[in-house]
Amino acid sequence: MGLLDKAEQRIEGAVSSLFSKLSRAELQPVEITQAIRSAMDLAAKADRAGSTVVPHRYLLLVHSSDAQKITPAMLTAIRAEVAKYASSRQYRLVDSIDLNLSADDKISKGRIRVGSQPVDTSVAWRPVLTIGDKEHELKLGTSTIGRDEKADICVDDRGLSRIHFEIAWNGEVAAIRDLQSTNGTFLDGARVNELVLISGSTISAGRTEFHFQLLAMAGESSE
Repeated sequence: MGLLDKAEQRIEGAVSSLFSKLSRAELQPVEITQAIRSAMDLAAKADRAGSTVVPHRYLLLVHSSDAQKITPAMLTAIRAEVAKYASSRQYRLVDSIDLNLSADDKISKGRIRVGSQPVDTSVAWRPVLTIGDKEHELKLGTSTIGRDEKADICVDDRGLSRIHFEIAWNGEVAAIRDLQSTNGTFLDGARVNELVLISGSTISAGRTEFHFQLLAMAGESSE
């Protein structure tokens, strides 16, 4: 079984359980996910930093009979799978995935048409590290994180080393580096020494979780 086959099984297992049994003529959840992924791939564009930017907002046009069977919980599950796909392809998103469902009886039953918002590749980005409900904007250059007051971001967590890890940002790419901490630094569950950061990543250090995101700077360009 190939990697693609395994990925499809994972998607279907995660999403299909939320759907009641459908007849062969009705829209299947894996087809919705595949359609959004295809639309994402087709709309992908390289920005000036060399990253691949994709739309975050999608319009899903389906027949009214199919639309009645797609609940908010189903869309939430599909949204999560699409976000995972974007992360796996190292796509950059301006914002969280937004799916808007619309019924259109011009669409045949069991079919879906996906539209996406055009991507603005001139957008400039700002790196943000969120701890709980507090957001910290990372500076150009290197930001240190630890429990020492001398750290750029000081966190009251005795599980952290005084200066535990650092994040470097050059205006285009961010990278994390563990600073020989006692308990290690983990990125999305895997222990790391030094690695490029992807928007949406979760950093675990001590007893604290840090959420890294690249947010679009409205009204500014990367010139």
